[in-house]
This record gives sequence, C-alpha cells and structure tokens, in this order.
Amino acid sequence: MASVRFAWSPLLVERRRQVCPRARWQKATGQWLMRDDEATSFVHAAQAALEFRRTHAQIRVDEDTWVVGFVKGAPYRLGQAEAA
Repeated sequence: MASVRFAWSPLLVERRRQVCPRARWQKATGQWLMRDDEATSFVHAAQAALEFRRTHAQIRVDEDTWVVGFVKGAPYRLGQAEAA
C-alpha cells in the first residue's frame, strides 16, 4: 500500500475520486492509502489534468515527492535531499 499526500486542490481531489475511488483516508496522518498501481495512475492523471490547466503541484507518494503539471520535464521526482 502506498501513502499519498498532496495539498488540497479541487482538481486533485476530483482526479483522486475518479482514478482510485477505493483509496482510504487516514485522518490521523493526513494521507491517503491506496494500492501502488492506483498511486501511479493518480500521479499520471494529475499530470495530465494540471498540465492542461497550466498549473502544477507536488504529490508525495511514500518517501518520493513528484512534481506534476505545467512544469518543464514533469512529471519528475524530486531528489531526497530537496524533498526533506
């Protein structure tokens, strides 16, 4: 199971609902729990949606932070030192 976090965004919330409706919200830790393949699909769906809207966001999947959206080279993973 992957733990997924992202800053609240109506667009990302809608994509999460569409792509991984069975994800479980963990209120105590403020993260979503979803299967690894769902997390990957969510990152790709977020990339497509945010790029279309010409905006960007960061999505944390386990220990990796992904930059998605309208950013050169996106989606890409931030280095561990940059993410901390």
